[in-house]
Amino acid sequence: MRITAVHETTLPIASAMRNASIAFDAMTGSALAIETDMRLAGAPVVGYSFDSIGRYGKGGLLRERFLPRLLAADARELQDADGVLDPAAAVRICMRNEKAGGHGERPGAVALIEAALWDARAKALEQPLWRVLSGIASGQPAASASIATYASCGHFRPGESLDELQAEVTRALDAGYTLVKIKLGGDLNEDLRRVSAGLAVTGPLRLAGDVNGVLDGASGETWVREISAQPLAFIEEPASPLDYLALARFCATSKCAVGTGENLFSFDDVRNLLRHGGMHPERDLIQIDPLLSYGIEEFIRILALAGSMGWSPRQFFPHAGHLYAAHLVAGLGLGSAEAAPDASLPWGGYWDEVRVRDGHITLPDWPGVGFEGKRNLITPLQWWRT
Repeated sequence: MRITAVHETTLPIASAMRNASIAFDAMTGSALAIETDMRLAGAPVVGYSFDSIGRYGKGGLLRERFLPRLLAADARELQDADGVLDPAAAVRICMRNEKAGGHGERPGAVALIEAALWDARAKALEQPLWRVLSGIASGQPAASASIATYASCGHFRPGESLDELQAEVTRALDAGYTLVKIKLGGDLNEDLRRVSAGLAVTGPLRLAGDVNGVLDGASGETWVREISAQPLAFIEEPASPLDYLALARFCATSKCAVGTGENLFSFDDVRNLLRHGGMHPERDLIQIDPLLSYGIEEFIRILALAGSMGWSPRQFFPHAGHLYAAHLVAGLGLGSAEAAPDASLPWGGYWDEVRVRDGHITLPDWPGVGFEGKRNLITPLQWWRT
């Protein structure tokens, strides 16, 4: 099984919304399609990947460094003992002559390559990706096609009222989600109003709040104390991503679970988080995004480290990642998959045939990730065929 061509593009995914940290009005993402010489049902096997939302496209890094290394490699270097494409081998090749550290945008570029190759590999094996991942990590919970999922919405939009926020939360509940996360801004009084409005719709422990790392100092501790006193499922990213001392103070202050990690992109960063972030393995949540942090092999290393420190895979709620992340939740026995609940968006909802019921979905039997089963996503991923 050999790579015959790679197609890369940057997709505009801008939206008139923001969180406490950034606006999405100029947001982009990367898409990859890796063609192979293997054919099934008369068509070549193609592996696809699509970016997580919130970090911009990786086109420059892909074109200038990582894709040339991949394409220059001897085909045998990219294969396992059975001649099937090996995503882990591709990562090793892509990372040749890369210095340790410097985990900013590079991990997302490498992870996109690995993700497309996992899609291709699972298709070559004629299995859904989650089933291929089943048992790949030692000590992981049993894999299952049925997983928990939660809705991530409630962004800030110009002129939006609390009534409109409640309507958005209601739509997520009506779509079958039982846990809804909304954005908070760091202003205590305004955030208390947003939380109160959300809880009036969801009821206790069915709402979470995400403040995107803007809290600091004594005022941040006051915010955490007051917001976490509300019956929330969790509060997300109270501290700046690498400020582990502040996070430890906030975790000690919080009366509810704390989640963080979406802006950490490597084993190294997560090791520091687990050592110094003051998080509680029996309560808190790790939200590493595999599509932004070198991919599945790195994620499995992270799971093993966390397990040695008392963390269950069930405490991992990977950030975004869409259909791909849902396979990781299913195959690795993780806690829950995050979803933008608006299925009309390419990165929202799940496969066309899949419905959320009582906060859970059952992954379809599409081989690979199954991008082909979501029409408004596979169309932009196949731009190179037009």
